Amino acid sequence: MAWVRVYPEDRLHPTLELLDPLNPVRRRLALWLLPLGSLLALVALLASRSRLDPVDRVFLPLMAVGFLLLALALKRSPASARWAIPLTHALIALYLLSTLTYQLLFVPNPQGLSPAAFWVPFFYFSSYLFFPTQRALRLALLYLLTLFLLALLGAFRGHYSAVHLNALAQFLGSNLAYVGLLYLLVRLKEGYLEAHLDAYTDFLTGLRNRRYLDLVLDRELFRVARYGRPLSLILLDLDGFKAVNDTHGHEVGDRVLRALARSLEEHLRQSDRAVRLGGEEFAVLLPETGLPQALRLAERLRQAVAALKVPPVERLSASFGVAQASPTDSPLSLLKRADEALYRAKRQGKNRVEAA
Repeated sequence: MAWVRVYPEDRLHPTLELLDPLNPVRRRLALWLLPLGSLLALVALLASRSRLDPVDRVFLPLMAVGFLLLALALKRSPASARWAIPLTHALIALYLLSTLTYQLLFVPNPQGLSPAAFWVPFFYFSSYLFFPTQRALRLALLYLLTLFLLALLGAFRGHYSAVHLNALAQFLGSNLAYVGLLYLLVRLKEGYLEAHLDAYTDFLTGLRNRRYLDLVLDRELFRVARYGRPLSLILLDLDGFKAVNDTHGHEVGDRVLRALARSLEEHLRQSDRAVRLGGEEFAVLLPETGLPQALRLAERLRQAVAALKVPPVERLSASFGVAQASPTDSPLSLLKRADEALYRAKRQGKNRVEAA
């Protein structure tokens, strides 16, 4: 297994999106919405067969079939959410933009705007639901600007009646209000995530804390039990850290802890999680990693700790305990086995790696 550095030294914090509470529900919600969208497109196609405009003749069959296929892809493979959800969103946006372009520039609707215009707010709020907050806001602003430009081009063509102008004014004004509301939601969400992140972050090292480990360990053990995926846990404890504090003071001790945190992050993949449990004890959670690979990483970490230079401390070392999760493990039992291996390493001379 290749271990590469993935975090720069000044960014040890988990991202806000990693702690986003919407992450677990996005795929489940999409699995409900896609078949519903397919059904609605099919109903619209059958109900208006004799009165379809060129845009609907192209897009309604495409959405009826495409949404169903995308739902099947999501059902079969959760990883497909990375491309299926953006593709769905792009298809809806393209349909709405095309039908409004057709109405505003070529054949104005006698009633002002077609019923498709009522679905434009869905684009704004689905952006907020399915994408990172800043990207959602940028998409909404870009879409709103495009609608304004289309309305302006249609006005230059000179085929708007009073009915069209009234409908457009109501439509664009309401869309501006929707985007403003979306901006408020984005700010509220970011404030919530910032507070959420603080609750899961160790203030001294910038690593995640014990509360975070309890949260993700429970989820990862569920994956082990259900899907049989490998998971390993490394516990490490600085040897003789009390003597560092007693001899050199807590300011030097804090610098040692921060240096160790940076060293851990430099050796981890993006999917791994380094955690400060408290004091001089740390943990590293390794998804998709068996015991032999975890032991090799622990040995590299041991060597990296021994190579750390934090003047005036002359020498640093750490002891490591490594355990691989079993399908019957609970968070407590996995931590206990890794902890027993760690203290076995302490008893056998320190500065070594032991497996549970």
